[in-house]
Amino acid sequence: MGQVDGDRGPGDRMVFRSPAMSEVMDTLERVARSDATVLITGESGTGKSLVARHLHRIGLRKGGPFVEISCANVPEGLLESELFGHEKGAFTGAHDRRIGKFEIAQGGTLFIDSVGDLHLPLQGKLLRVLQERVVERLSGSAPIPIDARIIASALEGLDRMIDEERFRKDLFYRLNVVRIPLPPLRDRKEDIQPLAERFLEEARAEHRLEPRRFSKAALGKLQKHRWPGNLRELRNVVQRAAITSRREIIGPGEIGFSGPTGAQELLAEARDSHWTLEDLEAAHIQQILRFTRSNQTAAAKILGIHRKTLLEKRKKYGISGSGQRSEDR
Repeated sequence: MGQVDGDRGPGDRMVFRSPAMSEVMDTLERVARSDATVLITGESGTGKSLVARHLHRIGLRKGGPFVEISCANVPEGLLESELFGHEKGAFTGAHDRRIGKFEIAQGGTLFIDSVGDLHLPLQGKLLRVLQERVVERLSGSAPIPIDARIIASALEGLDRMIDEERFRKDLFYRLNVVRIPLPPLRDRKEDIQPLAERFLEEARAEHRLEPRRFSKAALGKLQKHRWPGNLRELRNVVQRAAITSRREIIGPGEIGFSGPTGAQELLAEARDSHWTLEDLEAAHIQQILRFTRSNQTAAAKILGIHRKTLLEKRKKYGISGSGQRSEDR
């Protein structure tokens, strides 16, 4: 198993076993020997920020600062000032000079997260900075030389945005010197167990919990899930299980998924894992029992069956009142 430590502690450790992530790490090692601009792409929650931080840590500028800005989280009206800085009086409320992220990152790395969220006028200004390697603060007159490595990230789909003229093609080419696509968690199944165990360790430390570990059945349930939210979803699921579990061993009944997955998620798991019809029925009953917080009457009503029939099916599948199956405990 590979494990790479970042700068901020356990949460920055890159844990992997899969060939897909091993290939990513090999690419990062090669790219780290240069100062080339890098574009990291992938679905939401795949760890783009973590990869950018790791690239900085092993790169030529590791002695300098790592500066991060998310274009998705900064209001459009403030983003230009955040990136480039401003002089006193540049706009209403600009009472003092402000140094932008490009200047703060001098000698180090600037990570521009969610670059696809930049509106078009600001894309043009970013392109100029990348081309000329100088920045001007708002209302400033003196160009300031920039000496920082640029790493950007984007969700998949920049090509489509270019076709729709929502993202500049020339800026894309400037950013896309080296492209590192990150695989979704469903394509790196080998990483789920070590990641889950790492996140469990973090949750224990953060919340001062008693020792916790996953049962074999709980790990199997984690393996079967398709993880539309990727690493971010896995971390949340593990943390919730660690906090709410009353036992040292976390069982599958304490692994709960939230979000807009619902029936489609269950059917996808059934298809991929070759479930029988009885497997699917049992899993659905478990979900409904958890949803109703073990209210048998409410669960039977949702399932469209009599309460006695629900009890019979629970007995048939070995499902407890809380939704756990006997072979899972």
